[in-house]
Amino acid sequence: MRAKLAWMLAPFLVLCMSFSYGQEKTISGNVTDQSGLPLPGVSIVVVGTTSGTQTDFDGNYVITASTGQVLRFSYIGQKTVERTVGTSTTINVQMEEDAQALEEVVVTGYGSRSRELSTSAISTVSTEKIEAFVPSTSVDNILQGQAAGVQVTAANGRPGQTAFVTIRGVGSINASTTPLYVVDGIPVNSDFINNLNPNDISSFSILKDAATVSKYGSRGANGVVLITTKQGKSGDARITFRSSYGFGERIPDPFDLMNTSQKLELERQFAELGVNAAQSLPGANADDAERARLIALDTDWEKELLRKSQIQSNSLSISGGDEKLTYFMSLGYDKNTGIIDRIDGFERITARLNTTYQAKEWLNVGTNISLSRSTTDLPRDRNNVQNPFRAMYDYNPWDPLFSRNPDGSIMLDDQGDPVYNPTTSGFPIALALQTEPEDNRNFLIVGSLFADIKLSDKFSNRFSVGATNNRYNRTTRSIAGGVLNSIVGDANFPGTQTDNFQNTLQYNVNNLFTYSDTYGEFHNLSASFLLEYNENIYTDLFASARGFPSPNIPYQDVAAEATASGSSEARRILFSQGLFVDYDYDSKYILSGSVRRDGSSRFGPDNKYGYFYSGSAAWNIAKESFMEGSFVNDLKLRASYGTSGNQNIGDFNYLNLLEFNTYNGNTTAIPRGVGNPNIQWESQAILDIGVEFGLFNNRINGVVDYFKKNSKDLLLNQPLSQTVGDEDNSIVANIGEIENSGIEVSLNADVLRAENFIWRVGGNVSFLDNKVVSLVNGDDIISGDFGYNILREGEEINSFYTVKYAGVNPANGEPLYYDLDGNITNQYSASFNTILEGKSPYANIEGGFFTSIKWGGFGVRADFVGKSGNYILNFQRQEGISIGNIDSNQRVEAFNYWKQPGDTNVLPSPLYQGTADQDSDRWLEKGDYIRLRTLTLDYSLPSKFLDKTGLDAIRIFATGQNLFTITEYNGDPEIGIGSNESSEAGTQGFIPGAFSLFSYPQTRSYTFGVEIGF
Repeated sequence: MRAKLAWMLAPFLVLCMSFSYGQEKTISGNVTDQSGLPLPGVSIVVVGTTSGTQTDFDGNYVITASTGQVLRFSYIGQKTVERTVGTSTTINVQMEEDAQALEEVVVTGYGSRSRELSTSAISTVSTEKIEAFVPSTSVDNILQGQAAGVQVTAANGRPGQTAFVTIRGVGSINASTTPLYVVDGIPVNSDFINNLNPNDISSFSILKDAATVSKYGSRGANGVVLITTKQGKSGDARITFRSSYGFGERIPDPFDLMNTSQKLELERQFAELGVNAAQSLPGANADDAERARLIALDTDWEKELLRKSQIQSNSLSISGGDEKLTYFMSLGYDKNTGIIDRIDGFERITARLNTTYQAKEWLNVGTNISLSRSTTDLPRDRNNVQNPFRAMYDYNPWDPLFSRNPDGSIMLDDQGDPVYNPTTSGFPIALALQTEPEDNRNFLIVGSLFADIKLSDKFSNRFSVGATNNRYNRTTRSIAGGVLNSIVGDANFPGTQTDNFQNTLQYNVNNLFTYSDTYGEFHNLSASFLLEYNENIYTDLFASARGFPSPNIPYQDVAAEATASGSSEARRILFSQGLFVDYDYDSKYILSGSVRRDGSSRFGPDNKYGYFYSGSAAWNIAKESFMEGSFVNDLKLRASYGTSGNQNIGDFNYLNLLEFNTYNGNTTAIPRGVGNPNIQWESQAILDIGVEFGLFNNRINGVVDYFKKNSKDLLLNQPLSQTVGDEDNSIVANIGEIENSGIEVSLNADVLRAENFIWRVGGNVSFLDNKVVSLVNGDDIISGDFGYNILREGEEINSFYTVKYAGVNPANGEPLYYDLDGNITNQYSASFNTILEGKSPYANIEGGFFTSIKWGGFGVRADFVGKSGNYILNFQRQEGISIGNIDSNQRVEAFNYWKQPGDTNVLPSPLYQGTADQDSDRWLEKGDYIRLRTLTLDYSLPSKFLDKTGLDAIRIFATGQNLFTITEYNGDPEIGIGSNESSEAGTQGFIPGAFSLFSYPQTRSYTFGVEIGF
């Protein structure tokens, strides 16, 4: 009977157990680190399913699972934890640090390596730091102040403009000094970086020393910036929407411009002193009634020409996957109207798809692809009447925006529209912004495919193909009846237009074969062999025409007459082989070495190939037995030495070149350049010695590095005899050597770590020094766009070179100068130009620091940047107080001129205009500054408020950028481009930050946004 009853109950019990096992229920809990602090962003997956979630800011999570199923908790830098679902609906987890997992994410170039085993000087900018700077229209601006040894200067304030980035000083004179950007293994031209969506970026890794940059050979001469974009994680789809809106404004000047009353008074005073240019101005001739009329017209030209910019940023991402397939998809939209009224500004649309697929146990494949479309319309950024920023300072305040009738009313044209006042300049810039449009469009595709093949436990192979394609279109127009068309156009052919098209295609194919093994118990060895092929194809087309029937039909086909056209194509190829070897003994004693051979089409057959090598070593002292139990968690000494090269010059400099033109209707060939078949690679030798440390359970960690970088065989223009026939009377040759050296310090600390409260501080600083070691025949080279910089052996690179100003003679107000013998004279001569030792455009101290506090759901972070030791020629101030510019508006400072014997600390008397307005170090100012680059306040809603909403997280934030600056510079000290078309980036003689001259100013912005996860 009992046996029968048991058989009858068994199926019922199994059914009950099955029902209990399969019944889903809601599991919640909290995840903390080993110190008991909440861990946001921990991935929780139900093993064997695609169901998953993440913890919120407070470390809380909610997930649905069945009894008996297993939850897997994973987080970078922490050991993975698994918990089986039982009868309880609450599962709390405390995770432990996993140093090996944390170090695996350190990207070293052509792969990754644990930080513990790295012998390299690598600076990493994490997701947390990146998000503090978003929204930003250009990703390179995010790097400013974030990594020791990385000098970042915003080119100017124009929306979408890239920054000037140098790593460990100026590595070249004529060749490019811009680092190599690599996005998910794909080299990307630095000019295209502003087309990437900052919200897609997971981290930056900056490679600075020979142990890493030598792996990139000729392309790593100026350092390497590795950009890693976000990837999907196993689990349910994670959707994140982020939106922000704000406004920007010009950073206020530390000086005042004159209003109408002040300007009329200055004109009167100058006229009474006999200044010729002032005699015909209203201040000298107006009666009381006219003076009153002009004062009533008082115009603030900043308000007339500028506006508050509108800044908006929206991004949507979806990520997820299972144990075999992961994906990350995103869409982004950014718009910044800029601060110039009457133009549209910058707009960008982006899309990205990153996927990985474990096709076989031995095969992992993936693809990363992004699309970006950006448009911008630009004002003229040169030192003439077409520049709205020059107009803002130059236009007299008694000149109104619109012309006036005799009765004082605004003059109207035949269509009833206000007539723009041509002003005393004869060029109404407000109208020109509408009738002389320039529109730029970029369409960038960055894509890659890769396959990781595990041949055995010891052998693996990675094959990848990557490409970037940028299509650039530029249209410049002068509409019929417009300002320029009326001045230089032809009435018979109203309206002109020029269209430029540039297509840049770069593709990269590489194969990395790797062997790794462990000998005995402690000897670990890996070796990789690289084959890489890179080709860049550049195509340029342009067409110009005149005579357009309507400004609303901007197409070449409708023009009355084509005026010019042309096309060109350039190709360059780089083929490389490399061998990389790494060895360590029990993770304590580490050795690495590399050798690479590059062949470049930019050099002649005899010098096509360059060989680059590196060797590095490290000692993990913290792993020694005598360090056990100490407060030192990490202590590593490392050193490296190696070489790299630079080929960033024009194509075909090793060939004699011809230029084709027409003569009497026939094609003619004209000698254009004398080639030098002997030119070869610029070479760099880099020494680095560093120490890394972590103390008190890693609450304090830091890095100190000393480096010395010598650049030899500089590619410079060597003067030639005029009889040779070269149009520049020069030839590109390897002449000269420069040296950069310095110390870099990075330090971060958790000042206070308690439950629901974290206070962190940190920063970095670089102490830099540079000098010219040698030049051809020891001869000086005058440099810079205006010839006010010099290269001289033993001196700083591009030291300033001009006449020394000796002040004002207190007896008569006459300006005084120093001659070459050091004597003070009242004569001015350009022959008095002399080197200003210790004064150059390059800072010798540069860095940044931050402080952040997280309390419950609240957070605040402030990032500061600064530099010291650089000098700037303040031509903008010179224009604002020069006596000869009395017909334009002046700064109030112009009243402070010499008036009577004994006056000191004054400007020269207007009686000495001929010598007072001259170029000299009177206009040279220190560019030191400290700036609050970013201040971010945010609040994350507790999970208890979101339980019934279907949302996982809501974060509200407000961000301010460039909020205040401490400086003695008479203007904005953050200068990259002084005047874009007068000093164009990338051209010979261009020196970032050497002078200021009405470029697009930096802006201050305030944005407010929300981030939602579900």
